[in-house]
Amino acid sequence: MQNKKEKNFKKLFFGMLAAAVIGFSASSIGVTISQIPDEMTVYTAGKSSFDTFLPVEVNYNQTQSGEADAKLFGLVKVKEVNVSVQSPRKVRLCGNIFGVKMYSDGVMVVGLSDFASYGGSVNPARDAGISEGDIIKSVNGTEVSSNRDFSECIKKSDGEINLKILTKNGQTKNVALIPQYSITDKCLKTGMWVRDSAAGIGTLTYIDPQNMTFGGLGHGICDADTQNIIPVNGGDIVEAEIINVKRGVKGSAGEIHGYLRSEKLGEIKSNTICGTFGEYTGKLPEGRDYDIALKQEIKTGKAQILCNIDGKEPKFYDISIDKINYKGSEPTKNMIITVVDEELIAKTGGIVQGMSGSPIVQNGKFVGAVTHVFVNDPTCGYGIFAENMVRQGTSSVSTK
Repeated sequence: MQNKKEKNFKKLFFGMLAAAVIGFSASSIGVTISQIPDEMTVYTAGKSSFDTFLPVEVNYNQTQSGEADAKLFGLVKVKEVNVSVQSPRKVRLCGNIFGVKMYSDGVMVVGLSDFASYGGSVNPARDAGISEGDIIKSVNGTEVSSNRDFSECIKKSDGEINLKILTKNGQTKNVALIPQYSITDKCLKTGMWVRDSAAGIGTLTYIDPQNMTFGGLGHGICDADTQNIIPVNGGDIVEAEIINVKRGVKGSAGEIHGYLRSEKLGEIKSNTICGTFGEYTGKLPEGRDYDIALKQEIKTGKAQILCNIDGKEPKFYDISIDKINYKGSEPTKNMIITVVDEELIAKTGGIVQGMSGSPIVQNGKFVGAVTHVFVNDPTCGYGIFAENMVRQGTSSVSTK
């Protein structure tokens, strides 16, 4: 009787163990497949591996773009990946603080405000369906590129005006609006605040010595009020002087404080989600050129960032790459990084505002740039893939 019970227990135990193993295996495979990108770039035919939950390899033997099989352990096909074959490139890494002076393509609506008119409180802009983040491109067919242009058009208006607007959702629409007389200001008003420019500091990431184009920040410049990316209608990058650094602590992001100098370094051609790009007209910084690493070459583990926090020369500081998002669902959050360098932590607390764009180097290659800091832990933040940033820069500047 006892032997029978033992046999039944063993059967139950091993059955449960087998089910657990099968369940774990299925779950692991599912997680791994979800981590494999839909597309990838290669420089030469050969084998590529991803730092996924379970090891995955892609063996691509063609010299032209096409499809390849992603195989678990290099044996079992789990997915097809679109492969783009491109030529390798090198860029000069910078890591220096720079200033940005940028004008928007049109004027951006940054606020709506009621005002007193005959008959009570009014807001013509809101009544016309205008929202914060919308960009006014023209008034009665006349293009506007500054607050002054817009103000002059309103002063000259006689009754209804027609606005061409690019909405914050990227759609173009025509809006009819009737300015009202403000009893307080004794002039015609629309009930909206607009902005035509932006200025700030960040970190210059790279310069391409072949065509003297640059990329910086690793993310777009957004309006402080609307948080929408500002479309560019001209702008410059200039030298910047560091005054001091506000150290980051848990719950409060730190910041590099500085001022913009008059020495021009280049012209801004594009402001995108992946960074600010343009033509570099200053002197090419001394240093070596770095190969641009492809995303599959990046691995979790030791790396470095190049940044300037004391107004002297850019310096390398130790970090670790903790997690890699090969899928790239969020273009500027491809990696999670942690600052481990004691000197940098002592000076800044980790990552601070103004360090966005600091190049990330691993195994002697340019792998990405810092983009964001975690407010709840300033030693941690996000980084963008170098190939994403450079690809966006190349496309943006070449189309201008």
